Amino acid sequence: MPDTCKHFFLDSLLPPSVAENPEDAAYELVRAVLIRSTYIPGVRHRLGWCGIHEAVAPENRPGSLTARVNDWPGVFALHPEAPGPGQVSRFGLSYFPAPDEDLVERFSIEAGIRALAPDFMEQVRGFSRHPELTTLFHIGIVDCLKADHGIFISFQARERLGWTARDGIEVETPEGRVQAVSPGGTDQDLPALDIGLAFFRPLAAAFTYTLKTGPDIFYTQKRNAPKSESFLLETREQRWTLGYFNTGTRAGIADFDDADAEEVWTSEMPVPKFCKEEPWWDPDLAGAGHSVDKKAMGISDKPRFILLTGFLGSGKTSFLDRFIQAQTASNHFVAVVQNEVGEKGLDAALLDETYAVTQMDEGCVCCSLAGNLRAALSDILDRFQPDFIVLETTGLANPANILREVDDLDDLFELASITSIVDCLEGSRTLDRFEVARDQVRLADVVLLNKCDLCGSGQDALEEKIRRLNPGAAVHPTCHGDIHPGLLYGVNFRNSVQRPLFSAMGAHATHADDRIETRLLDLSGPINEANLKEAIRAGGEHILRVKGIAEFTDRSGPMVFQYAPGTFRISAFSGDNRDRFLVVIGQDLDTYFDGRSVL
Repeated sequence: MPDTCKHFFLDSLLPPSVAENPEDAAYELVRAVLIRSTYIPGVRHRLGWCGIHEAVAPENRPGSLTARVNDWPGVFALHPEAPGPGQVSRFGLSYFPAPDEDLVERFSIEAGIRALAPDFMEQVRGFSRHPELTTLFHIGIVDCLKADHGIFISFQARERLGWTARDGIEVETPEGRVQAVSPGGTDQDLPALDIGLAFFRPLAAAFTYTLKTGPDIFYTQKRNAPKSESFLLETREQRWTLGYFNTGTRAGIADFDDADAEEVWTSEMPVPKFCKEEPWWDPDLAGAGHSVDKKAMGISDKPRFILLTGFLGSGKTSFLDRFIQAQTASNHFVAVVQNEVGEKGLDAALLDETYAVTQMDEGCVCCSLAGNLRAALSDILDRFQPDFIVLETTGLANPANILREVDDLDDLFELASITSIVDCLEGSRTLDRFEVARDQVRLADVVLLNKCDLCGSGQDALEEKIRRLNPGAAVHPTCHGDIHPGLLYGVNFRNSVQRPLFSAMGAHATHADDRIETRLLDLSGPINEANLKEAIRAGGEHILRVKGIAEFTDRSGPMVFQYAPGTFRISAFSGDNRDRFLVVIGQDLDTYFDGRSVL
């Protein structure tokens, strides 16, 4: 490919300030290729990805991410390391197995114990803050070189990555200490090369697709792995390299200089039989078009649209997080339009899967911003081509105020559901007190009766109250919003939506009609947790919701603070939001909430 074309494609991927720095450019190039190649669900699936999520940490170089690969139950993690030889941009590659995956037994005892911990996958999502994880589950190295003679991407790993335990390993069990590995036994024996190639294949295919050209050179190198420690297993080490925008010139930098076996291909040669079926040869992905893939699956080309409602603290974010996980596992892409009452938004920071969150303007999307919805959705469709769009309304929103506009947007999407979530613990009192909450139930075709594990004997009465408000809705009891989407919406979301006649409902209540207001507390430093809780309790039923990111005098680091009637939740915040704030939502807050006692 001519050099001018190469620069054109790179300029479209990297900003000029980055492209001019070879080291930064190579790190950013890998990130840009991965993100760009997963925008379109059909392309993502054909390349081999289930989904990719950036793991952002302010103290780390950009580029840390987790990825799921087709047919692999675990999670791969790519994380920038110090540059390799000749300023090659170097990434460590780790594989975090699923707890029930057979590979768990091939990792070290320490890694296996970590993989079976209840919070393992939660730590994996924020792995860049747990550097010990990348060491325990290390597989190999990915290198990227942007040089005058081309762009090169390489993967290097041992065929077997493992070691012996000279003194053996004992572990503590409920029955006492047991000998897990006998002296001189094998503690770890991983097929690291095979595992890592499962990630390298879609990565290389993503380079070919994004750079719009096939490789000009491909070569593999093999050598006896350097044995710096006597307890390491004897094995071979391999390095696989592809080069683009050159005339068959090798990378040179970081190549093995003591390889005793090589396989080299250039564009003038026939593709070797052993790698003929690899996915990185052709930039044109047959069947990867957005509409082609969907028609093949019997689905409309338009994304399916879910209007998600529910009063404050009912559990919308928990349900949404699980919905996205289920769709990601099925190679579907979910885009989220989110809005919250108040000047600060928290929920977008807490949702951490591979999807778009577009926070619109301050206020309630269903009360004051209905006219902006087309612009927000058009932008998402242009950028991401999602399979599903979820509009998560604020807990104070009346969906009736946006449904007429939804009718006018049928050129952009197909309405799949109006889903409302009701807090089983507080739902009965909420429905009695607030017209907005009653309308959220009246307008739904699916109602989730959430937090049933906390509800007790009042569940049947609440369900009866819901059915009096909306006899046609399907009502499903849930805990933590955990329910399979197929049970709610049918196969391929083909359940019909039972919609009310909006014109027959008269004027639509808003949170202002229910005298609900908000207060923002900007926090300049740590606050006293006990004082905050006492101020909330003193407000009684007038305090409907409190949430935000705060630092407390008796805790270390930023915390997510959430209050819904009867429940306080405090958890560590791992995002990069540097604001510290609390949003208080309730009635007559000047009278019933003393913010001065908190600050």
